[in-house]
Amino acid sequence: MKTTLHKVIVIVLLSLCFAMLGFVIFLDEYFYRTRPTEPNPESGRIYPQFIHHGTRVYLTRTEQLPFEFFFYPFIGFAALAYFLNQRWRCIQPFSNK
Repeated sequence: MKTTLHKVIVIVLLSLCFAMLGFVIFLDEYFYRTRPTEPNPESGRIYPQFIHHGTRVYLTRTEQLPFEFFFYPFIGFAALAYFLNQRWRCIQPFSNK
């Protein structure tokens, strides 16, 4: 039972890691298609962000936050999954079986 719980924890952490990456890729594509390429002070879109192979769009401060800070939870989830897997040895190539 304990090893199953360990496997689930490591898999959930890895899933969160890739979900963060997928979310930022989704936002990149979404903002590329829907946000202005010129500043728009009326709507608060005054923060430039380079996305989608160098395209500059203007976002609000809230819309820009995932691009600035997604790297930290991404690395955190990946590192935590790696170290827990090293300790518990539950997923290949570190399995006990």
